[in-house]
Amino acid sequence: MKNIISIFSLLLITISFSSKAQDDTLLTINNKAISSGEFIRIFEKNNQTKGNLVNKKTISVEEYLDLFINFKLKVAEAEALKMDTLHQFIREFKSYKRQLEKPYFTDTSVNEKLIKEAFERQQWDVNASHILIMVADDAAPKDTLIAYNKIKKIRDSIVKQGKDFNKIATSMSEDPSAKQNHGNLGYFTVFQMVYPFENATYNTPIGEVSNIIRTRYGYHIVKVHNKRKAQGLVKVAHIMVGLTKNPDSTEIAAARKKINLIYSKIQNGEDFGKLAETYSDDKSSSRAQGILPEFGTGRMVPSFEKAAFALKKEGEISKPIQTSFGFHIIKLIRKKDFNDFKQNKKTIADKVKRDMRARTSFLAVLNRLKKEYNYTIYQKNLDIYTHLISTDIFTGKWDTTKINKLNAPLFTLGDSTFKQSQFNQYIIKKSKTKKEVEPVKTYITKLYDDFVNKKLKEIETINLPNKYPEFRYLLQEYHDGILLFDLTDKKVWSKAIEDTVGLEKFYESNKENYKWDYRVEADIYQAKTPKLMNNLKKALQKAPKKGWTKEYILLKLNKKDSSNIEFIASKTYKKGDYSLIDDANKVLHQFEKTITTPQFFVRDNQLAFIHKSIAPEPKKLNETRGKVIADYQDSLEKIWIQELRKKFKIEIKKDTWEKIKEKYN
Repeated sequence: MKNIISIFSLLLITISFSSKAQDDTLLTINNKAISSGEFIRIFEKNNQTKGNLVNKKTISVEEYLDLFINFKLKVAEAEALKMDTLHQFIREFKSYKRQLEKPYFTDTSVNEKLIKEAFERQQWDVNASHILIMVADDAAPKDTLIAYNKIKKIRDSIVKQGKDFNKIATSMSEDPSAKQNHGNLGYFTVFQMVYPFENATYNTPIGEVSNIIRTRYGYHIVKVHNKRKAQGLVKVAHIMVGLTKNPDSTEIAAARKKINLIYSKIQNGEDFGKLAETYSDDKSSSRAQGILPEFGTGRMVPSFEKAAFALKKEGEISKPIQTSFGFHIIKLIRKKDFNDFKQNKKTIADKVKRDMRARTSFLAVLNRLKKEYNYTIYQKNLDIYTHLISTDIFTGKWDTTKINKLNAPLFTLGDSTFKQSQFNQYIIKKSKTKKEVEPVKTYITKLYDDFVNKKLKEIETINLPNKYPEFRYLLQEYHDGILLFDLTDKKVWSKAIEDTVGLEKFYESNKENYKWDYRVEADIYQAKTPKLMNNLKKALQKAPKKGWTKEYILLKLNKKDSSNIEFIASKTYKKGDYSLIDDANKVLHQFEKTITTPQFFVRDNQLAFIHKSIAPEPKKLNETRGKVIADYQDSLEKIWIQELRKKFKIEIKKDTWEKIKEKYN
């Protein structure tokens, strides 16, 4: 079992492979070829090679071949049982495959630029206002033009005529919050705004108005008021006395009085966390002694954020402050900055993956693949759709008969030609009713681009194993690893646990392998003074003749003070269970011989009353079940391997094997 677990776990380590593995056939199992490259990859990975040098302390190449053959025999058996056709296997394997494919559709250089850009922006917080004129992402050109002209007119009035940005935002911006904040978004940082908007704010100088920006919300212009060094992240706890939405002066005065009373308790040394649990009206945090999740710029109301970041030392506590939610006392737990690129890179990279900017990297890969596969479009055959499809396509009532007969070439990728009939099916599948009607040409162009990208990704996915040996090998490892795990669980691991009859039979045949060493039965006592210890020893010696019980002796010696003698434990001890018994062994040697008369051993204020030693004897099954199960699993595996070696024909290619041995021995 250990070998199976070891191989399987190592197979799932996703490290890159740099060895120039050969694809010569190393061996065949029932005439199915297995390459030397696959063997070398796994052998070198598991032996932690440096170049061609293998650590001589690790397993030899000959030993590893034996393990590798055993592994491949199990996979061959799983395939013979058609376990690779089961729904559960197919679902799990597809999931792993999708994860392995992802890096191949990410442009590393573009991704690295995005990560560095985000890190540099993370060093700064930006304070800006904006004006929004809303227009749907797929709006008709007429509506788009109206919205664009409107935002352009607004920008001209500010930039050329000197009108006040915030006043215009209050009266004309279609962002609902502008009525209250006059267009001012406060301070924010990277990843808090959609990427095009973020680009505009970080690229516009302080005091200036940006060019017109298009996002999925519509058209914007941005005015940058200030840029400051980033505050970083802060973790705080707080105590809040809440206020209603429109509090009167009486409510405010009562809340202020209460928060000041709590603050005086803190100044007098009372525990902040306990006070938060008792008094805070923020029940979501009071249960955790007032502790809030870590936050950065733009995540809290400005007054709370300002007070939190003003605290300098861990444990420092603010005076009561007021926000729109009520009164607060804030305690600083920790601060964290963003200055270290290495330390922050992984977090930023994860955010880039989830952010819309990740598509930049994906599209860069697709553009490279278009060149690689010599993408060619038949433009006339695409343009015809504009004449055959009307805006009825958006109502779900359009007539598809006009396009059903189309079957001319539409585009080519490498040796593959994609025809209009294939695109027709894609249009029909993707068409749906829409509230906003857009130009048919715009809609068809979007569908066409998506269709090309989809087919491009499909072709590249099919070709990944041929283009990238490391992908092919890793995919094979996942395939084999899943099969091996499922079948080994059925044949060995679960069987050993569930087959109680077989387990008991195995135990009976091998019980001499599960023996106790010498043990002793002993009572442990503790005495307050040496005199009391001596009295205890004498009483225990007299006990058999006098008929005294342990309880009687304790009652007698503890008559004046119940803490004179303390009974610790009475049990069977083996070596290493209790240091007092181990020390007694050094003097009495009770673990090495049979003793039948009681023995005493005193160390410091403890006494061991050793009744007898127990000679080595087999453990009962319930006393060593875990070890027996592990050994039974090993036994089942050995028997299984023997059966597989008889069932399958194994042939090692001598020339290939000699080359491998020469390389590593």
